[in-house]
Amino acid sequence: MRLIAIALSPAILLVWFLYVRGRPSQPLPRRLVAVLFVLGGLSAGLALVLNHLVEKYTLFWSGAPEFAHRLGFWFLGIGLNEELAKMIVLLAVLYPRRLFHAPYQGLLGAAAVALGFAAVENVVYLDRYGTVTLLFRSLLTVPAHAFFSIPMGVMLAYAKRSRNAAGQYAWLLGALTVAAALHGGYDLWLSFESDWINRLAYLQVLLMAALAWRLMRLEPFRPGPAVEGLR
Repeated sequence: MRLIAIALSPAILLVWFLYVRGRPSQPLPRRLVAVLFVLGGLSAGLALVLNHLVEKYTLFWSGAPEFAHRLGFWFLGIGLNEELAKMIVLLAVLYPRRLFHAPYQGLLGAAAVALGFAAVENVVYLDRYGTVTLLFRSLLTVPAHAFFSIPMGVMLAYAKRSRNAAGQYAWLLGALTVAAALHGGYDLWLSFESDWINRLAYLQVLLMAALAWRLMRLEPFRPGPAVEGLR
């Protein structure tokens, strides 16, 4: 039980940090953040099913002899499936709410879902691979999951502000594409048996952290028809 608490704590602490750093002008209720975190954990089950289907019914798998097929696995089998599972939670729970209209709300909501997802993964990896892997994941992969999804959450806020369906769909598609690309790239770097290439994953995490910090500083939308109607 103590090890499970340790496995969950990095994700919980990062959600707490993002919550307390939030802007008073762009709040999300604590209960909603908690619900998103829990549902994010449950979405890991959906991602597992999707990943299994890709491996079973396509040529994409991690040990495929063709590099193109391995590339497809990391970007379409892992990146796309896992970020789609997270996005489904956001679209079902956060996106329809009248209170959702600001970039930081999307950022915090997406981070909560992603960190719930990462927390469940941490527990699974602890059971399979032990505490050394848990330590590595807690320092690198757990925050990476948040950084994959944070741009998606911000883009969902822009989609919500769009005044026409075409604009909304464009932002939503872009949000999923960016998140899947970031996720797939990270897993791709770690799939190589070269320490130098693996270090590109560490560099990517630093760059994504810088991007997340910049997105945290976005100002709220100026009042306008798309926002006023939600107040």
